[in-house]
Amino acid sequence: MPRANCGFTVAWSEIFRNRFKGQPLKGVALSFGSHTVRGEAIITRAGLEGGAIYALSARLREAIGSSGQATLRMALRPDLAMQDLMVQLSRPRGRQSLSNFLRKAAHLSPAAIGLLQETAIASGVPLSSLSSASLAGLINAVPVELNGVASIARAISTAGGISFNELDADFMIRRLRGIFAAGEMLDWEAPTGGYLLQAAFATGAAAGRGALKWLSRSMG
Repeated sequence: MPRANCGFTVAWSEIFRNRFKGQPLKGVALSFGSHTVRGEAIITRAGLEGGAIYALSARLREAIGSSGQATLRMALRPDLAMQDLMVQLSRPRGRQSLSNFLRKAAHLSPAAIGLLQETAIASGVPLSSLSSASLAGLINAVPVELNGVASIARAISTAGGISFNELDADFMIRRLRGIFAAGEMLDWEAPTGGYLLQAAFATGAAAGRGALKWLSRSMG
């Protein structure tokens, strides 16, 4: 069954997943194609999940279904202009470790720094070898390769269902007289944050009123 508002799998290294599983990446901007979402992502042992991920889940799911993978771009400091970020990264590092320097100069969390290191290891280009301009560019466009959809056990909701074209104005299935549909029975992917529940309540109430109307006509 297709998942909606779901997480995705990433081939994290064992070191990264053991150290950062369960940690959030806050205030990030996630981009896929022409679509960008602000919010939070959570690192899991298997990959990524969280509100910003869920908002892009339909498009990511389709891409993975057609090509087997999808490259998500993550801006770790989306509110900081590239020039300002470059200036901060151009400051002398002195004897600081690179991680400590990134924490102070770019105000990155340990999880964000870990993600940068994970990306550098995968690409074979050490972070320490990057210029301030290249490092700034990477910080606000970290490529994360998604290679699958997380299990349905962790999904917030399911995708697919009965098309609205198959329902009348009272939410009765046109081909099945006396049968009404609502909520996740319908082919509609709602965003999280209460909207999904609100949609279930609203369509449930509408279907209930439709059922009463149909019963009234049938018994009359």
